[in-house]
Amino acid sequence: MKKALGILGGMGPQATIDLQQKILNLTEALSDQEHLRVYVDNHPQIPGRIGALLDNAPSPVPAMQESLDKLVAMGAACIAMPCVSAHYFLPQLVVPERVVFLDMLQIMALACAKRYAGLKAGILCSEATARCRLPSSYLELCSVSHFYPRAQEQQILGRLILDVKAKTDLTALAVNLRPIAAEMAGRGADYFVLACTELPIIVKFEPLPYLCLDATTELARAAVLCCADKPVES
Repeated sequence: MKKALGILGGMGPQATIDLQQKILNLTEALSDQEHLRVYVDNHPQIPGRIGALLDNAPSPVPAMQESLDKLVAMGAACIAMPCVSAHYFLPQLVVPERVVFLDMLQIMALACAKRYAGLKAGILCSEATARCRLPSSYLELCSVSHFYPRAQEQQILGRLILDVKAKTDLTALAVNLRPIAAEMAGRGADYFVLACTELPIIVKFEPLPYLCLDATTELARAAVLCCADKPVES
């Protein structure tokens, strides 16, 4: 019997829906009954992660813990959280021993190492993720060479992420994302890691002309494996 999945969502709402769709796409099912049982707490009122990381704003941890507790109480045995910057706070969450909390950063790093061994990754992410170098420890453990955007490009990227949350026209956002990728490709990026769950929404609308690894897709794949009691490997 498959485990039930819990999605600790709302960071942001579109990213939560994007993860759900990718889980459906990656599930091998010939009928309704073969799909996963999924509990979703799409909780947009969780305090902003960027403000908490960079500006000493209120911590999102109490609201994240509340969502986690609700998902576990409903029967979720595996938890996925579609927000990269929120994983900074993962060590502060109390996760029951019987529950698997999928570490999106670890999953992403393993996928980079397996799929693009020996190549250099350009990390496209939020300003908080970049300034904290949040993925770096995971990538370094997997011997993944990588770098982040320069400050000016990172500011533009941060605005694009906020624009997705504000439901801005995706055509305009795609136009502004491509020059950032081109600049990083010129500095040696062999492929790009979409290390913010808003960015795949832009790229899905208007693909980048480069190799890309979508952290949301990797999380979805891991969730399907986890719920089927298979090893979570990329």
